Amino acid sequence: MKINFTKSEYRTLLDVIYMADWILPTHDTEDRSGTKEYSDLFQKLMSYAKNMGCEDLVGFDEQQKDYAASFIFEEESPALDYIDEFENDSFWAELISRLAQRDALIELKANNPQDVESEDLFTETSKAEEKWSKEFEAFGLSRIR
Repeated sequence: MKINFTKSEYRTLLDVIYMADWILPTHDTEDRSGTKEYSDLFQKLMSYAKNMGCEDLVGFDEQQKDYAASFIFEEESPALDYIDEFENDSFWAELISRLAQRDALIELKANNPQDVESEDLFTETSKAEEKWSKEFEAFGLSRIR
């Protein structure tokens, strides 16, 4: 199969693949050999940068023997803005969720979510999520000790 891309489409594809490549290996604590096919595909797509007139966006590291986004790519690409937004939203959502779960278990006098009825846990967690959402919206982390 052959797929034709315009320069603009190729540039957009680089952005999308860059975002995926940012997330897949993030916070690796063990070998993620299962993601190798993704990075291989990203390498293959980046290898066409010169042919697509995007050689300023991708560089080849002779020592590592792989392609990487250039400084120009990282400065101009909206991908990093989307990644920052994603990470920020994920941080707040995860913090609220974990604090709410903790508070719900305390309120229900339980140590483990499996020890309580799911409806009760859902009700208490929802109340706590609303409380924490309002807290962080109004004060950020300034009142957290």
